Amino acid sequence: MIETFIEYLKEQVRNHSIYVWGAQGQKKPTITEEWIRKREKTRKNADRAIAHWKKEVREGYGDVLRAFDCSGLGTYFFLKHDLIDHDLSAEGLRHLCDKIPRNDLRAGDLVFRMNGGKAVHVGYAIDKDRVIEAKGRDVGVVESRVSGWDRFGRPRFFTSIRLLKLRFPYMRGDDVLKLQKELKRNGYDPGQLDGIFGRKTQRAVKQYQRDHGLKADGIAGKRTLASLGIVP
Repeated sequence: MIETFIEYLKEQVRNHSIYVWGAQGQKKPTITEEWIRKREKTRKNADRAIAHWKKEVREGYGDVLRAFDCSGLGTYFFLKHDLIDHDLSAEGLRHLCDKIPRNDLRAGDLVFRMNGGKAVHVGYAIDKDRVIEAKGRDVGVVESRVSGWDRFGRPRFFTSIRLLKLRFPYMRGDDVLKLQKELKRNGYDPGQLDGIFGRKTQRAVKQYQRDHGLKADGIAGKRTLASLGIVP
């Protein structure tokens, strides 16, 4: 999951995604000048965000860029992958992290700027020395060296096991792919090994559960994953 997250962050840099207050992954055709003005709190900030957006559109990124604020860059991914269940601010994300020292920073960790004991900005480490952040209205989503951050945290949700199940839209991720590979290795057909939890994967999970004395609900939780030898 961390590898998928890092690739997602790098994609936003490649696509020249922009910063808009409260934005969480919106893209064309949602992004318009009127939409940005409704999101931003002041005319000055709206003008800055619009000017940067128009610049990126002129340079050919209008079809691929998305809009984020600092926490939205993370929560868009975390919500999509069922790692959290509601939108969170930078401070909210800080509370889901264990505090770590700077020299322990690694890919997938979060970095924070603090004001009076409260996190007011968040970025996302892609390795021990580099961070990607939705930096501001004039620059958008950028990669930079790790400097000027006050606190460092390791998200607990990256080290916990999520329940893998059939739902719509389909769950997807590296953990689903690992489940599919282990099912196939044990003689159960999960369908295409694509990291998407579809109906074939659900049927394979149910059959595996029946054959191994587990509750046959088609949901791969801790007991089913442990039986398959999958641990966080």
